[in-house]
Amino acid sequence: MPDVIGQLLLENETDSVLVDFVIAGNQTAFEILVRRYRPMLHGYAMRTLGSNEESDDVVQEAFITAWEKLPALKDGVHLKAWLMRVVRNKCLDRLRKRRPVTVEIDENMPALLDSPFDVVETLLHNEALSLALSGLPTNQRRAWVMREFSGASYNVIASELGVPESTVRGLLARSRHTLARELAAWH
Repeated sequence: MPDVIGQLLLENETDSVLVDFVIAGNQTAFEILVRRYRPMLHGYAMRTLGSNEESDDVVQEAFITAWEKLPALKDGVHLKAWLMRVVRNKCLDRLRKRRPVTVEIDENMPALLDSPFDVVETLLHNEALSLALSGLPTNQRRAWVMREFSGASYNVIASELGVPESTVRGLLARSRHTLARELAAWH
């Protein structure tokens, strides 16, 4: 029964207070943080990895890392962003370790690109996109890449960038406008 009472008392505490309790060895405070952040971290890992099983593993590993390294976190206010970075890094590690997909080419298979011209055009388009992205301010670029390449929600992007969701909407609108202008010749 004391665990239930302790849990009820800690449930509404801030991340900063809970981190202090975890550092002091309070397992109940850690369980609350796990319940609080598991869904968000799992969603991010799922969008990044595309595998429920791998996402479960990554989130589990992230919480093990959190338990071990939480004392190094200087301010518990930054817990959410810190956990997101841990999960992002673990996802990137997983993606790097995946074996490249090999495809057997059959002579009867239609060509993916019709001509050498298509290959060059695709390379030039990719180069133009890369150049346009590099010209964006850092947060605009990061927001756009997270949204367009990993399908991250506004909430996840806001958490990662440490800004409100309304700011994420503005960053995405400005980045899309700039990229549309810069890449107008390609459409």
